[in-house]
Amino acid sequence: MAIYHFSIKNIGRSNGRSAVAAAAYRSGEKLVDSVYGKEQDYTRKTGIEYKNIYAPTHANENLLDRQTLWNEVEKSELKKNGDLKLTARLAKEFEIAFPHEVDADTRKRMLDELAQTIVKNHNVIVDAVIHAPHTKSGSDERNYHAHIMFTTRSINEQGELGKKAREFNDDGKNLTLAYRELWANMVNRELEQIGTQERVSHLSYSDLKYDLEPTMHEGSKVTQLRRQGIDTEISLKNDAIKARNAEKQLIRGLEQEIILTERSLSRLVLERKELPPPIKPLEQQPQTKKATETDARNAITKYKTAIDEIANQIFVEQQAKQIEDARTWLAKIEEMRANTPIFFGKKDHLAKIEQEVAQYEKMRSNFAKFKETGVTDEHRAAAIALIEKTKPNMVLNAKNSEKFLKNQKLEQVKKEIDPNISMLAEAHKAYTGKILRTDSNGTIQQTQNGLVYHPQIKDLKTGKEYTLTYTENQVKILENIEINRKIGKSQDNEIKR
Repeated sequence: MAIYHFSIKNIGRSNGRSAVAAAAYRSGEKLVDSVYGKEQDYTRKTGIEYKNIYAPTHANENLLDRQTLWNEVEKSELKKNGDLKLTARLAKEFEIAFPHEVDADTRKRMLDELAQTIVKNHNVIVDAVIHAPHTKSGSDERNYHAHIMFTTRSINEQGELGKKAREFNDDGKNLTLAYRELWANMVNRELEQIGTQERVSHLSYSDLKYDLEPTMHEGSKVTQLRRQGIDTEISLKNDAIKARNAEKQLIRGLEQEIILTERSLSRLVLERKELPPPIKPLEQQPQTKKATETDARNAITKYKTAIDEIANQIFVEQQAKQIEDARTWLAKIEEMRANTPIFFGKKDHLAKIEQEVAQYEKMRSNFAKFKETGVTDEHRAAAIALIEKTKPNMVLNAKNSEKFLKNQKLEQVKKEIDPNISMLAEAHKAYTGKILRTDSNGTIQQTQNGLVYHPQIKDLKTGKEYTLTYTENQVKILENIEINRKIGKSQDNEIKR
């Protein structure tokens, strides 16, 4: 499931932080802090997937260097006498999580778009880095995220750090919400493009009216202990909260999936065209050669279209039935949750809910496979049976049309290749006999029932006897090496046509 994360932080001296140190850590570089006279070396840090500095077009080139940029930021927050402004805000930072479903190129493109938007909106410089998860230290392998640091001072006309950008001070709440929504929209856009039904929301649990519990902040020490496999009171409480929230989110996730599937289903139904109207038999139509050829091809096309349309309709109706079953199942789970005992029997009741959810998950998995497979040969067979029952004229017309076009083709082959040819090779049939001729114009085979014309088949030898068996798109070649023996040696080949 795609997880949404977008947080905003201040990097300031009031909490003892340095912009140079923060930039060095995030970028995995060695930077020298000229204000504090300290070297910040994080070159051993791994997992840096991508990093870049974004700036207005008129910004001085020296500010595109990471060390220069953040040292200039530090210097801009000094008093006239050179003392530190202890309460100075040096930078702001967006911390974002990427959906694990997207690849590295997509992550880079998403970061570029967001960073450039910040530059455009606030005329500031952005230093952004994508971090890959540290799986060896216990981090989730899906935890691709980015740190987006940007200056609190805008770039002036001279291309240097100028006045404070006060937007986040003056309208911080609305700006924060706007950026959170922007990122959610970007994530959902990419999820839609890759074909997943997962979606995220920038809204809080309370905004969404979810009865989910917020977890407690763990901090670096608790996180470190967790990675070492050591439980703390906070981590245990958070695990319990996460377990309760997971159950609630699962139910709502299932509900959302049903809604999304129903929307797709509605689109399928709306897009589905009406079945072609009955057409009169071919023999009742004008018998001029040109008109007959056109009508014959149209009749076959209409028949095939009708098969596709009805097969799709059957598929859609099956989806609808499964969705209705899912909705009934969900209602049962919700009812069980609502009737959970407070004390006695609670554990057993929750275990039953878990079993029902597991069964539903299995059904949902089967439904996903069903949707992915789409219309099958079984659906088409059912469609053909229905058309034969309800539209006999259409079936007759198509068969007569196929026969007519086949006869036309046979007459053409007789005229151009050999007048003694008696039949054309057809799908799902086998032909045994000696090869009389094979070249770019086709293959002629002598069988017990007469001369058969095949489209060109490679690897056949004139004078040898073969059994040629046709499937839908292939022909299987069996060479009869010792035809006079009851048990003969043979060679099998299959070639695509």
